[in-house]
Amino acid sequence: MKRTKVLHVFGIMNRGGAEIRTLSLMSSLQEKGVDFEFCVLSGEKGVLDEVIRQKGGEVHYCKLGVGFLSQFMRLLKTGQFDVVHSHVSLVSGVILLLARLAGVKNRIAHFRSMSDMVGESVLRRVRDVILRRLLLSNANKILGVSIGALDGYWKRNWRDDNRFEVVYNGFNVPHISLDDKFWHAFIDDYDGGNIIVHVGRMDKAKNHLRLTKIFHRYQSMDPAARMVFIGKEFEAVKKTVVDYATDNQCLSKLVFLGEKPDVLPFVRHAKVMLFPSLWEGLPGALIEAASLGIPVLASDIPSVKEVAEKLPIVKPMSLDESDEAWAIQLQQFVNNQPNYQLAIDAFNCSGFLLNANLDKLYGLYTQ
Repeated sequence: MKRTKVLHVFGIMNRGGAEIRTLSLMSSLQEKGVDFEFCVLSGEKGVLDEVIRQKGGEVHYCKLGVGFLSQFMRLLKTGQFDVVHSHVSLVSGVILLLARLAGVKNRIAHFRSMSDMVGESVLRRVRDVILRRLLLSNANKILGVSIGALDGYWKRNWRDDNRFEVVYNGFNVPHISLDDKFWHAFIDDYDGGNIIVHVGRMDKAKNHLRLTKIFHRYQSMDPAARMVFIGKEFEAVKKTVVDYATDNQCLSKLVFLGEKPDVLPFVRHAKVMLFPSLWEGLPGALIEAASLGIPVLASDIPSVKEVAEKLPIVKPMSLDESDEAWAIQLQQFVNNQPNYQLAIDAFNCSGFLLNANLDKLYGLYTQ
């Protein structure tokens, strides 16, 4: 059986949603005859590099800058790839042009956020027009993790081009037993209070300060509650959260756990996930919470509303609403927990299952 060789192009292979979702497909696709290798444009080693090698893949370091063109073309020609699958926003236009020049027949661009949120200077707009034209000239398929992700980069005109397609990330339905003593291992003075959880790295999109303000208002209704933060920490963002909590005397109720290799047990043992993001491509942490039967109170950005249409356990709410209004809704979620089995049944019919994503990408790679 002829094997299909795919080169995935990322910035760096660290623990991000796109990177983790891609790796989650690797073993199953290997069994079906599809092999993954990775090219990272930062030229830097990532925390997932060894995981990739353990799974039988390889990571190539091609730093953008002087020498990139010759290095990347050499990789394409010697690697004999059947597919180049680029995940680097509009820069994929350049990547897929080079792939075409190197003779790669199957060229895929994948958009995983609503936009790159970089300032709109005149030079930037001109650059983006050129990159979009390169993409349209060189891509066989242009994928988005949500309708909102494609709308964010392509407005609404993409709907008239059959090369564009929404392909939802896939998730397993986990089975995690509840442990009454779970939080005692992570919170020294835990007294059984309700746990509100947030999963996400500390960057602007995740809106950590607003999240903390909402929790502070909620805590006035539920003094024993704790707010648990899981995800990579950045000092500047964390400082704003700590400073606000210190000024408002709720720092002792915040729990910072940093990155965890498996966040699902933490989410399963929470009452509610709080998720007031400013923008998302497809909010994976939110979908994982729903797959565990945990209700989510989230901002009503396009990708969240798209998920909520399929998963009623997710409640979108406008960021224009007051912290008090968010806190009241949070209290309602805590006090009125959803039916677990109904939530799981909804997830099983949602289109977010791993097998659906696996089948779709296998078809795209081998067509």
